[in-house]
Amino acid sequence: MQASLNKYVIIWLTGVLWLTNSNPVQAQGEDLKRADSLFTIGRYSEAWTLYQKNSQYEKKNSPHLLLKLAYLAEKSGDYTQSLHSLSQLALQEPSILLLEKMSTMASEHGLQGYEFDDYSYFIIFYRRYGEFVPIVLLSLGVYVFVVMVIKLRNCEYVPKRHKWALVLYLGAMLGLLNIPDNYHTGIVKNKHTFFRAYPSAAAPIVEQVSKGHRLTIIGSRDHWRMAIWNNEIVYVKDSDLWMV
Repeated sequence: MQASLNKYVIIWLTGVLWLTNSNPVQAQGEDLKRADSLFTIGRYSEAWTLYQKNSQYEKKNSPHLLLKLAYLAEKSGDYTQSLHSLSQLALQEPSILLLEKMSTMASEHGLQGYEFDDYSYFIIFYRRYGEFVPIVLLSLGVYVFVVMVIKLRNCEYVPKRHKWALVLYLGAMLGLLNIPDNYHTGIVKNKHTFFRAYPSAAAPIVEQVSKGHRLTIIGSRDHWRMAIWNNEIVYVKDSDLWMV
């Protein structure tokens, strides 16, 4: 009897937990459907509110949602928000067309950090095929290492420069694989943002910029971000940036 009672209690608690966890997800899905309907009939302001609300639920928003947010922000004249959404989209689905769109929009508003160049092509290639790069590099490194070990076991001569070349190759490979973890960008979101020489409110001001510029973030300290701006290292408050 007690065992049966415990069984029913467990089933009841499981049901309660399932309903508790599923309701927000269900509500989120309904909000997105309603937002799509509002977008279709041209009620953009209401659609924007619902899209923005749903974007706060997820750490990684869908390309569909990011495109809608970017379009509505640009339509309302908020180019900074539009570029932020497009930058997030570029992390998931980079394309030449997308980067050209961002570069054009940035040029129209005199913004830096969105230049479309050879480095942009490299980023597109790496983000599309980056998951295969470690496999190829590691396979090549293992192959060279095995060949070298076989030669040593057979008492064959292996020049020192080949050994050093292998060590340098492995070191370069580790450095390349760590690039995605260290590479971040941030978009200035406030109209009057100060870039400072070091992480302190009392530090000398390197430059004052308006919103929309994009920076390469290379580190952080307390509530400051270390960034590269015009080939200089500057510090920006976290509260002045949207991280991408």
